[in-house]
Amino acid sequence: MTLPAPDALLSRIVDGGLLDEPVAENGLVTGRATIDAAGAAVTVTVDPELEDNGPDVDEDALLETTSRILTVGEVRWRAVLDEIALEIEGAVGDDEPVIEQADLRDDLEVTSVVVSADAVRLAFDAPRQFPDSRILVQLDEELEVADIEVDEREGATV
Repeated sequence: MTLPAPDALLSRIVDGGLLDEPVAENGLVTGRATIDAAGAAVTVTVDPELEDNGPDVDEDALLETTSRILTVGEVRWRAVLDEIALEIEGAVGDDEPVIEQADLRDDLEVTSVVVSADAVRLAFDAPRQFPDSRILVQLDEELEVADIEVDEREGATV
C-alpha cells in the first residue's frame, strides 16, 4: 500500500533526520531545523503542493532543496543578506524615518523557511529597523533572491 504524499514525505524526512520533530498536517510537513550559515533555528515547512501536483510529488527534489537551504554556505547566505539589505535600503531611501541606525544585514533574523518544488521562501525579522513588519524573501532553484517583500504584521500600529 502506498502512503499518501504528505505521509510518504514525512516518512522520508524522519528517516533522513532532516527536521526535528516533523509532523504532517494539512498536506504540509513541518518541523524545526538549523540553517548552518545563519546559526539560527527555524521552523521549516515542506510544501508538496498537492493541489498542483496531485499524487505526483517529486520527494527527491523537495528533500534536496530542503537540505540545500539548511546547509547553504556562508558566502551564499551572506550574498542573500546583502541583496536583501541593498534592495530594502534602496526602496526606503533617505525620506523614511529609521527607528535605529544599524546595518540591516546585522538586524536580519531568519525565522522560518517554506520549501516547494520551485522556490524557497524565507521569513525574517528585523526588530531594530522594522519592528512592526516581517521581511519575506523568495529564492529560486539556485538559492538566488527572486523577490523581496516587507509585510506589515497583523495588529501593528502605524
